[in-house]
Amino acid sequence: MLPGRAANVIFKVVRPMNIRIQACVFLFFIVRAMLLAQCPPLGPIVGPAQLCGNFPMIYSIPNSADADLVWTITVDPFPNSVQFFGPFTGETVQLQWWGPAGWANVIQLCATATNPCYDPTPICFDIIQPPHFEPYDPDGGQLHQIVCEEDEVIYEWQGPVGQTYSWISYAHGMAIGAPQQGNGTLSFIAQNPTDMPLFGGGQVTAWMGNCRGTGPAWSVTVNPKPSMNQPPNVTVCGGAPVSVTFSGSPNATFTWTNDNPAIGLPASGTGNINYVSPKVPQQQVGNITVTPQYSGGGVSCPGEPVTFSITLDGTVVDDPSDITVCPGAPVSVAFAGNGDSYFWTNSNPAIGLGVSGTGDINFSAEGSALQQTATITVTPQPCPFASQSFNITVLPAAFVNQPADVVVCGGKLVTVALTGSTGTTFNWTNSNPAIGLAASGSGPFIVFTAANVQSDQTATVTVTPVKGGCVGEPVTFQIIVERCCTTSAGDLDTSAIAVCGPKTVQIIHLGNENLEPNDTIRFILYSNLADPMGSIVQYSDTLQFPFLQGVMHFDSVYYAAAIAGPQMANDSIDASSGCFSLMKGPELLWRSIPTITVGSPPDSVCRDGCADVLFTFTGTPPFGFTWLIEQGGQVLIERTETATGYSLTLTVCPSDFDVPATGGAMNFRVNFLMDMFCGCGD
Repeated sequence: MLPGRAANVIFKVVRPMNIRIQACVFLFFIVRAMLLAQCPPLGPIVGPAQLCGNFPMIYSIPNSADADLVWTITVDPFPNSVQFFGPFTGETVQLQWWGPAGWANVIQLCATATNPCYDPTPICFDIIQPPHFEPYDPDGGQLHQIVCEEDEVIYEWQGPVGQTYSWISYAHGMAIGAPQQGNGTLSFIAQNPTDMPLFGGGQVTAWMGNCRGTGPAWSVTVNPKPSMNQPPNVTVCGGAPVSVTFSGSPNATFTWTNDNPAIGLPASGTGNINYVSPKVPQQQVGNITVTPQYSGGGVSCPGEPVTFSITLDGTVVDDPSDITVCPGAPVSVAFAGNGDSYFWTNSNPAIGLGVSGTGDINFSAEGSALQQTATITVTPQPCPFASQSFNITVLPAAFVNQPADVVVCGGKLVTVALTGSTGTTFNWTNSNPAIGLAASGSGPFIVFTAANVQSDQTATVTVTPVKGGCVGEPVTFQIIVERCCTTSAGDLDTSAIAVCGPKTVQIIHLGNENLEPNDTIRFILYSNLADPMGSIVQYSDTLQFPFLQGVMHFDSVYYAAAIAGPQMANDSIDASSGCFSLMKGPELLWRSIPTITVGSPPDSVCRDGCADVLFTFTGTPPFGFTWLIEQGGQVLIERTETATGYSLTLTVCPSDFDVPATGGAMNFRVNFLMDMFCGCGD
């Protein structure tokens, strides 16, 4: 047993010689290997399959005292919900549940032997979480309800099969009507003797046999049942204002219904009642039922409704309609209602009616050059406040002057002015809309563009003068639209064109022109979009427009158009002809070529020195350019730069490139330039 003796020497004797220590270490590893081979395997973990929340649970591996076990817990997703009740080493451990039940999905207990002679592979054991509640959703996902006084409150607990439930009520829970304690479903009638919301609750616990879970709290907010004071009954004459103010318990609101909308009140509403009653021909009674409401936490609780009545009495007269007549017309007004008699007054006797009277009204209207309006106020007897007013308007006569007949070519603008008596409206009708004019219209002018007709068209226009409500004698005249021509310059491609530098631009004509005999088609370049013919820059017969130095300007927008019409003696096109046609085309833009100017660098620079070189540009930023320095045909340095503005200063140092020892002049030049749109080679 030499190895055993050597091992004893190692653990009991300390020797100062290095060679002896190395030999001991070697023998130690030999002994360790032997011990690993000699230790028995460990058995499984023994303990309850489910944790409880009311006492610690014991777990162990029998016959593992020499294994020097270290225990670990894995809880997903809340690692701190289970903890060791005491040390986490040894043959036996105790676990205590600390977290909320139902949160942990996986609980795994593992034991790992730290004695080198045992297999270090962990031995694990899955544990079921304590009794718990599964998702419960009585009111928005919370164990809290908001109810009204006298509502039934029910909590039906939910969890894994086999669980039972016990619950208790706190003092404030019993104050809202809950029993002190119980098992299974919690059910009670909510109570609230106050005028404000009352909060109460308790605790519920899940059990699996004697295994207790950690349960959540339950709570209920009980809204009060509101009350209101009895409003008095209201009796008024029809036409009088009605005002009823409701009062009751604090924070109460009021909704009401009305069984008779004939009293002038809608069938339902909220809040106090304030309105002006209608004038009714006979008594009307409405029964109003008011319900107080208390709202809290999104729950509205009604109280006991109360009922009162609104009665409309009194004599009334129907509201006569306003009357508008022409001079000399008969006027007749018969009053209706339940009055004993009717008294009326007239604000303007110029209409032909006296200033006051009794009974119905009958007279012949008197007019003048100006419109006359009278306000008639009729009052039923004996209720004077139920008066009604209406107007009688007598209009002046109207006339229109005779317009002249009109003959026009198709495509031309037609304007006819209508004149007559002051303040007259002129209504007209057209017998033939094919001329380009609508079938009817109104106003002091008839303005339209004559249609390009295929054959001559004649229309009879009838104009009727109307002043106020009086219609005068109508007049008629004719509008004749003749077929003059069908000239069309055709269409151009309207896609915008932009080029760099003074190039010739080609536009595209679709070839769909239509020319009458003696017509000519041309193409123009102009500068004012609102005045093409007055701003012509070029004519073209070939659809090509060159850039004209001294006439045109770079970066200015020009426009192309096709024109067609009769050719004049000077070879131009008659733009005043009824057959003239202008079809607008694309925008054209000649962009200027960018330029670069290099400021004069010093004639000489020391090999160790530097020189600033200023570049200035014309064009549209940003600019890109390449510059180089060469000597005797050899490029010493070449760089590409970008400038965001119109100038850029660069510092050039001979130390940045190799300068031949032969010396000689070095040339600085730019061999590439471009701006946002164009390059120097365009």
